[in-house]
Amino acid sequence: MLKKTAGALGAAMLLGLALGGTASAEAAPAAPDTVSAAPAGITAVSGRFYVDGVNIRNRPDLTAKINGLGYVKHKVTVYCGTRGPLETYWWRITDTTTGVSGYIEQGVGGPSVGVPTC
Repeated sequence: MLKKTAGALGAAMLLGLALGGTASAEAAPAAPDTVSAAPAGITAVSGRFYVDGVNIRNRPDLTAKINGLGYVKHKVTVYCGTRGPLETYWWRITDTTTGVSGYIEQGVGGPSVGVPTC
């Protein structure tokens, strides 16, 4: 009886692997809390940080996770702008010196020319 149960369990696990890619009953881990560099169809422009120690966040919100810090000496690519909570305005950027992507509030950095809305 034990052999049959073990065989059925093994077959179920193999079927689970074939259908779902995993034999675990747990849900797949959540996607990483990161921002891709360039949004599709948007032309990037150069920009800059106005101050040192700028928080580069994973979404346009002052409570969002910080992906990294930006500094005046770093090179910046700006993709687009968007509104955040409480009528704040944010730039979607990549700090090309460090490779960190995310959002910065408009008061701490921005593009050298106009960019589209995200």
